[in-house]
Amino acid sequence: MVPDHPGILEQYESFLESLTLYPQLYKTKTVEMDLKGYLNPSHLLNELYFNQQKWLTFEQFFIHYLALFRKELEETLSKTIAPDLEEGLRARLYRTQFGFLTEYHAYFLAREMFGQKNVFRETSMDVAGVDFQILLGTQKFNIHIFVDTPRSWKYRKYKSNHKNVEHLSGLHVNLPYSLQPGKIHSLRFLKNGFGVYTKDYITYFASEARSGRIQNNNISGVSEKGFVYSD
Repeated sequence: MVPDHPGILEQYESFLESLTLYPQLYKTKTVEMDLKGYLNPSHLLNELYFNQQKWLTFEQFFIHYLALFRKELEETLSKTIAPDLEEGLRARLYRTQFGFLTEYHAYFLAREMFGQKNVFRETSMDVAGVDFQILLGTQKFNIHIFVDTPRSWKYRKYKSNHKNVEHLSGLHVNLPYSLQPGKIHSLRFLKNGFGVYTKDYITYFASEARSGRIQNNNISGVSEKGFVYSD
């Protein structure tokens, strides 16, 4: 892991703002199979961004991934990667990388607000399904980042019930983000349209956490007025 340095959040936001976005790739879903093991793009993203701090653009990451795993991908997808399959893979990697970049921004933002010694992110946490961990006083909060949509909530609950993603000690907190404006958890959009977490949302989480209103994994959704709790 390469240590953070002062101003890294601003540097990272500048990188995000420099990216060319490809909205059409969200609509291309010809390769939706699970890319497991070494083919899992999340592992490579974690190594590049987190351990090496090599911030690749969407196109650079696709080229890098394809160069590393073309042989394995051809065996998995087909004898040769046809143009339509290659475009489907590009879209699959784009969506994965896009979500990772949003998650990574939330991590940097939390470290700036709570201090580096109070916010942790390790490969073992990612494998366990936790995006990062925040320490407030003596309490650990395991943060789960995802977009606030019915489909994402369904998958989050599936992982909670069937994939043992909550075995790490501490409280597990869903911290979803909304693509719609006017909500406490709405993203702030950069000039190129990339959405990032706001300080207001993280501050709101902190106030709820310190008040003791957040219990283990009991945030079932988010409304315009804030978190909706259920046991």
